[in-house]
Amino acid sequence: MSGLTLTPTLDQAGAWSLTALPRWGLGERVGLEGVLGDLRLRGRRGRRLVGRRVGRRGPGDARGFRWNRHDTSTHEWWPQGITTSSDSGAPLLAGESRVLLASWYRRDGADPDTAARVSVVDLGPAGRAADRPAYEHVLLVEAVRDPVSRAARHRQVRAHAGGLAWWGDLLLVADTRTGLRIFDLRDIVRQEPHSPDTHGCRYLLPQCGRWTAAAGEGVQPLRWSFCSLDRTAIEGDSLVAGEYSKGMGARLARFPLPEGDPTTLESAEIVTTDIPSMQGACRVRGTYVVSASNGAHHRGHLWMGGPDGFRQHARVLPVGPEDLSLDRRTGRLWTLTEYPGRRVVVSLPLPRG
Repeated sequence: MSGLTLTPTLDQAGAWSLTALPRWGLGERVGLEGVLGDLRLRGRRGRRLVGRRVGRRGPGDARGFRWNRHDTSTHEWWPQGITTSSDSGAPLLAGESRVLLASWYRRDGADPDTAARVSVVDLGPAGRAADRPAYEHVLLVEAVRDPVSRAARHRQVRAHAGGLAWWGDLLLVADTRTGLRIFDLRDIVRQEPHSPDTHGCRYLLPQCGRWTAAAGEGVQPLRWSFCSLDRTAIEGDSLVAGEYSKGMGARLARFPLPEGDPTTLESAEIVTTDIPSMQGACRVRGTYVVSASNGAHHRGHLWMGGPDGFRQHARVLPVGPEDLSLDRRTGRLWTLTEYPGRRVVVSLPLPRG
């Protein structure tokens, strides 16, 4: 091993999907489609934003939405990762809604990363943005059985969830120190209202496995701060991951993806950058596109480039940008911001050059 690797391991369910244990007992298994059906009837409601309302001095063609009042202002949950149904690889049928997934980590006082959740957002059919997009939260959990009673229970996932990638039916969640956690979106279960230990989430998504990271001799382990999928390259699909650093020298890594279930991955490229405060990255036709934060009071930057260097597009993102995802159907970038009171989810055109 000369670079970075990801090795797959299964959780105790023994299959990539918990469909292997139909009576796992965590609740009614409804999958992603069940969540979408429910939220269209009684989901939380965001508020659509267009153009310069997305943020001062923002690109005129920016658009997006705000969360509801509580989710916009809470100091307990902080948004981080983003992906859309464009990443999944499934064709978008006529009239079918586009779906966005966003991750949040929970902060209990001074203790961060005590839990993680994913918001499922119905963006509406292509070309017709919803005025008030509906969404619901899904708590990420690990399914366990009591060693004595064998009763099923769950424990919350303690992770920063800094990046998301939607690969087929699988949701990949960046876990800073270990690599990627793997969840099957068909395994979402519905809970009874006000169920204990769910942080107000009506749905649970049990983890089905991991991609555990390792580094070869002389290679510094990667800090798994964010991730995305590249489905634009002629040579095939890749996973892109990167690390946050306040100074210079943060890296991006690319891993060719297999077809079918997760297998061991080896890095095809590791790019060392001079970009401070990288928060997200995607790769578009061979070019890396990177989001970088710029403090709590200044707009963020986009950077574009590769091993030979990067060019800055200064202050084109709102304050506090996080993960990045490319919508291949529209050619637009999605990102989201984290600071309470100023949280937006933004789509903007890919800069030229």
